[in-house]
Amino acid sequence: MENFDFFTLKTDLADENDEILRTRTPNLCGIETKKSTINGAEIFEMNVKDEKGEELTGKNKGRYITVNVGRTEFFDSTTFERVCGVLAGCMSSFTEICDGAILLAGLGNPAIYADSVGTQTAENFIVTRHIKQSSPELFNKFSFRETCAVLPNVFGNTGVEAAQMIKGVVDDVHPSCIIAVDSLSSRRLSRLCTTVQLCDTGICPGSGVGNVRAEISKKTMGVPVIAIGVPTVVNAGTLARDLLSECGVEKNQLSDEMRKMLARQIGDDCYVSPKNCEKDVKSISRLIGFSLNAAIHKGIEFSQMHDFL
Repeated sequence: MENFDFFTLKTDLADENDEILRTRTPNLCGIETKKSTINGAEIFEMNVKDEKGEELTGKNKGRYITVNVGRTEFFDSTTFERVCGVLAGCMSSFTEICDGAILLAGLGNPAIYADSVGTQTAENFIVTRHIKQSSPELFNKFSFRETCAVLPNVFGNTGVEAAQMIKGVVDDVHPSCIIAVDSLSSRRLSRLCTTVQLCDTGICPGSGVGNVRAEISKKTMGVPVIAIGVPTVVNAGTLARDLLSECGVEKNQLSDEMRKMLARQIGDDCYVSPKNCEKDVKSISRLIGFSLNAAIHKGIEFSQMHDFL
């Protein structure tokens, strides 16, 4: 435990990763970044272009979009639909490659609030595979896309890797792509449940808290995997490091004894989540689910979505 260095910042967010890298290396090779604002939502895009970019960022080659949506539990209906529109637009830029059925994988443990973004998103996602089979007239009336969902839970509860369960469904349903939704980690408390990240590189469940499970990606599934994540926890060591930096205390100002003491007290397996995590996760999961519905099922209005859930 004393080998743990709490000055090592941990985050799953591409924009925070870019921020950390640019404090050390102003001229970054192998990546392209862009910032924009659409209808009040701040958007950060990062394209990891090659092996240099992968080595520098620690992320797989591909496209990453981070959207700051704000505190969703305070949204009125107008704000909710506006932000859904922004997210749906970002999602559409990923799902346009999916010309057939779409499989949503709601990852995580539904019994733990901070790990239930995936499962709660699935509760707000309109599945239509059964409608297509039993009522094709209704399916065609609303111009539905064929969608289905799987909630694999976690390895500790089922004894089966989430990736194995999803692959079994893929082999049976033959979707054109997978949308995997999971909880992530951030370096700042202010980002928890206020940010949505999308990427086309897949995901490793549990990586945000150091419990890495089998990869869910095009390589392992045989179809494109779009990952959607929301930060719900901050590593305690990362939080302590940021607080010390804000107080003007840098790494080289601490004695070895002080660093060892902090490592013993904080460790690397302690994570912090918001006090209102249950409410926060529920509201942002609803936002993601409805945004996916708007991006995929373009023939229905927001007011109609509740009728199909």
